[in-house]
Amino acid sequence: MAFDYGSIDLGLKNPFKPLGWVTALAGAAQSALGIVLLVSAVGYISQSQVAAWILVAFGMFILIGGLRRLGGGIFATLRYFVGRNPPTSLARNFAASEASGAEQEAKYVAYSDKTLEEMLMGRKNATFIEPSGLLARLLHSLFPRLLYMPYPIRNAAQQVFGAWVKTLTAVIAYAVVAFVSLTGLAGDWGPLLFPFYSLFLAVALGFIWRSAGRGIDRSLQSKVTTLGAGGLVKVLIWSLLIPAIIAVAVAFVAADSKTAVQAAVDSRNGLLQQLHIWLYIFGTLLVASVVCAVVGLLLAKRLRHAQPLTEVSELRENWQESVHPNEIFINLDNLVMANRRYKEVPNRVYRVLEPKLREQVDGKGEFSGQLLQEIQPQVAPMELGKTFDLWRFIGTIAGQVLFVLAALFTLFAAYKVVDIYTLASSLSQTDQRAIEEWKIPASLSDPLLALLHLLLLGFLCRAFGRILANACRMFYAEIQFQSLLVYFKCEGTFTESKISTGTGIHDSTRSENILVRSSITPWVITSRLVSTTFADTGMRNLEFPRYILEMHKAETDIEGIRADVIAFLKDRESIASITSERDLGNASQIHQINQQTRASLGAEHKPALEQDSEKGGYLRREADLASENDDENVKR
Repeated sequence: MAFDYGSIDLGLKNPFKPLGWVTALAGAAQSALGIVLLVSAVGYISQSQVAAWILVAFGMFILIGGLRRLGGGIFATLRYFVGRNPPTSLARNFAASEASGAEQEAKYVAYSDKTLEEMLMGRKNATFIEPSGLLARLLHSLFPRLLYMPYPIRNAAQQVFGAWVKTLTAVIAYAVVAFVSLTGLAGDWGPLLFPFYSLFLAVALGFIWRSAGRGIDRSLQSKVTTLGAGGLVKVLIWSLLIPAIIAVAVAFVAADSKTAVQAAVDSRNGLLQQLHIWLYIFGTLLVASVVCAVVGLLLAKRLRHAQPLTEVSELRENWQESVHPNEIFINLDNLVMANRRYKEVPNRVYRVLEPKLREQVDGKGEFSGQLLQEIQPQVAPMELGKTFDLWRFIGTIAGQVLFVLAALFTLFAAYKVVDIYTLASSLSQTDQRAIEEWKIPASLSDPLLALLHLLLLGFLCRAFGRILANACRMFYAEIQFQSLLVYFKCEGTFTESKISTGTGIHDSTRSENILVRSSITPWVITSRLVSTTFADTGMRNLEFPRYILEMHKAETDIEGIRADVIAFLKDRESIASITSERDLGNASQIHQINQQTRASLGAEHKPALEQDSEKGGYLRREADLASENDDENVKR
């Protein structure tokens, strides 16, 4: 949304400053590692340009990631530019003062005006939708209060839970593969190929946990892809078939040179056995448990803060007042609601007030109108405790440290690649003959083993660092607001009648007024909302959908609205009078002249004057009736 400057501060501050400083320091450290590789590449130019370019490639990879992290961290610590229009409206905003901004934020709103009306009328919250999928239902059954969380938090919890289920599925599949391979069901090649399956499991676990660290998405999706019972059955079936298929394929390829192929496989098995893949599998599960414990602690603190109330305050009455129906709506919109603005920010208009008057015969008719407005939301600090703040900060530091460690392992891997290239360039004839036979030479065994260690460690550190960084950023990003949502519906009938004053024959002034008598039946529903949104850095810092989490009664607000409307109705004037001091003086002079004229006639003429006054009043009433009959004939 556009930045609309206003001198009155709305109280929205940058929530990312602690996270930004930690991220910037981690980015600076990672950038320094990339620069070290680039500087080292200069020294290798005289020895080997290929080795120098290898270091340059790794250095640029580390440096680009570090600069992005450094820039993002510095950006998160800068001033938060917030205008007069944040946060995002609940539905499309039809306020005249927000016409340009409403067009831009329309794709980010989470509700429609019809949905908000249903929530108020039905005492329900459309935010809390039913979980979809087997895993989602299982997770929400174990943690029922998760249903009352915003969609990003629910998605994050489902991603972590889904990662554990996928991990369990992968381990079960690995056990099935081990059974098929080691028992001879896959043939003679099964035991020889089993170490490759172990390496595949370690890499697959890394990818599973890396996918569980997705960041906040601005879309309104409320579910993640889940793995049902059908998927688990498919995994088990393929775990039985794939080892047998691979063993048969290898046996077919090696039919002519079984001994050479077996020697090549044995050389690789020796390398993989020295890798101790089971330690990586165990370490992955252990680190995943620690990471999930930190995320689970933050989630548990947030779950206790949820109060999923769906309460509203309601007013239903009938008023008999001498007022035109349009004036009720004008007063409500321009005075009653406008006086409740927060820091003079225009209210969010979700349903424009367009009163409908249907006039019938004889000055009678009916009217109706609706209004749906939200007072400008104000920030409601979330008091989740010092423990929550501490672990959120610790998780942020741990995530960035893992990113730096991943960069450090990548740096060492770059040097190992250079060593392997240097050794490969100076192999003996025996080692070259071993490579031609698809064997791993003894001179390259140790560098390759170290390279595999570094690549696996760097990949796993980056995967778990991503989970911690995105999860803690999500808890930093959440901002809650309080606001008042007002729904006003009014229906009724009205009748016109004429009232006249000063109709005496000797009266010098006269006032005629058409009096509208209205039977008003208002239906007012108010609720004090607690909504939440997620902030970001940059120009789109608060353009995230805002979700309603709590609906509280607003008895004080609804009584205030009723009192203001009633005060307006009771203070109205039905008879027009003279308010100008000059007009009052002129009317007084005319009245004095008339009194002096009647006083000069003497006492003997007073009965005649009174009789004339009565006749004059009768004649005026007859004239009024005749005028009304003529108007009715014209209408017919």
